[in-house]
Amino acid sequence: MATLTEGLPLSLEDRFEGALKTARSTFQTGRTRALQWRIAQLNALKSMLDEHERAFCSALYLDLGKSHFEASYIELDNVRNSCDFFIKNLKKLLKPKSADVPWYMKRSTRAKVVAEPLGVVLIFSAWNYPLLLALDPLVAAIVAGNAIILKPAECAKSMCLILKQLLPQYLDDQAVQVLEATRQECAVLLCYKIDKIFCTASPRIGCIIMEAAAKHLTPVTLELGGKSPAIIDSTADISTAARRLAATKWLLNCGQTCIAPDYILVHSDVTSSFLEALKEALASFVSPLLLQNPNNDMEPEPDTQVMPCIFNQESLDRLQTLLDEVKDSIVFSLGETDKENLVMAPTILLDPPVESRIMQEEIFGPILPVPPVHSMEEALNFVRSRPQPLAVYMFTTNMELANEVVEKTSSGSVVINDVGAQFSLQSIPFGGVGESGMGSYHGRYGFDRFSHLKGVVTTEASRDDPIRYPPYTAKNKAILRACLRNRSMLDVILIKLGLKTF
Repeated sequence: MATLTEGLPLSLEDRFEGALKTARSTFQTGRTRALQWRIAQLNALKSMLDEHERAFCSALYLDLGKSHFEASYIELDNVRNSCDFFIKNLKKLLKPKSADVPWYMKRSTRAKVVAEPLGVVLIFSAWNYPLLLALDPLVAAIVAGNAIILKPAECAKSMCLILKQLLPQYLDDQAVQVLEATRQECAVLLCYKIDKIFCTASPRIGCIIMEAAAKHLTPVTLELGGKSPAIIDSTADISTAARRLAATKWLLNCGQTCIAPDYILVHSDVTSSFLEALKEALASFVSPLLLQNPNNDMEPEPDTQVMPCIFNQESLDRLQTLLDEVKDSIVFSLGETDKENLVMAPTILLDPPVESRIMQEEIFGPILPVPPVHSMEEALNFVRSRPQPLAVYMFTTNMELANEVVEKTSSGSVVINDVGAQFSLQSIPFGGVGESGMGSYHGRYGFDRFSHLKGVVTTEASRDDPIRYPPYTAKNKAILRACLRNRSMLDVILIKLGLKTF
């Protein structure tokens, strides 16, 4: 007999409970631990990207107005890069690593570190890079041997839909599941016991995630962003600095990027020349793109360069409010805001008030404040007086000063004479510190982040020294303490002979 609820869509609780139950039972079978399974998932993921590249790029255009090149180069290629790294290195990463033991234990004891998967991982993606920030941590979670529940950014509707459709076709759909949920519904997901949560979001969302995770002692990795500064020294190559800053700030997702420079501290000796170089670079890079309509229904051809749009009306209104509060500081803008098409013209501010919201909040848009400083010490003090950023960018030819920036500031990463280069490297950790996040990933750091590194000690039962058991004589106590503090073999021999005390 049919029930009243038959045929109705499942509630989020039902869907998540079902996904969680399936993921956990799949993990418990042990199949996600097999090297062959992990490699097969990576190859399948690459095939998905290759076979549906145009569809993914179209989704990114519809959601964010990204050109085919930006979508492919930044989002798809970085995921491919991660897959290639692990296909090449995973066998080595899975090999137990020998650990050293003190000299007095070497005859009978061996130690090693074994990486084991954590279990079921919940990944929250972000709207500004809805493919990359979903699949890059997914790759790391897969290679660590976990089962995964992926929650794509629901407001990037086109990408959310295509991930939901394609991932089950290519990956093991019992071990990797896609779950749609609104921002409000995410609170339901956080009520359940998960073995690991990975989230890319704002500091406010990070606090909510941590509070919920604490109830279950669930480990979290948070990628949160923040106000990343760039510092321009008087010795810097001004033209190169301007081009690299302009390209990263304005051409990559129209400034809606966590690693984008949020403000630039410029030595007063070169402020004028830097502003001119920045305007020139900005005009040459962006002016032709503003003629495009990035939010229409007609997707441009793959080789068409398109200026990305602001994500939604709420974001545009927020940015316009920030800009209106400091309009007297505007020294350059490439045009007017196009509210209908969500296009905001790249804008440069010179020395806006330090107490203004635009100097206090992460901008996440195409507005760039340029506060002059009279010394590099003033610049460093300015950076140190604020929350730790995701990155610090330093442009200088003075390597002593560059090293001083590394030593005297705290941030997720430091980049000298470039912007954003840290993200694509698999050889260094990517992540924040303090309010810009906790935990890092990319390359082996991603593998470690989704693994439990378990120490294993093996001792031969046949070698049993009675000195370790009571009753303890004065000599035995001295020998045990000498061994524990890793004194030399000669010291122990002298203690045994009664020629030395401890």
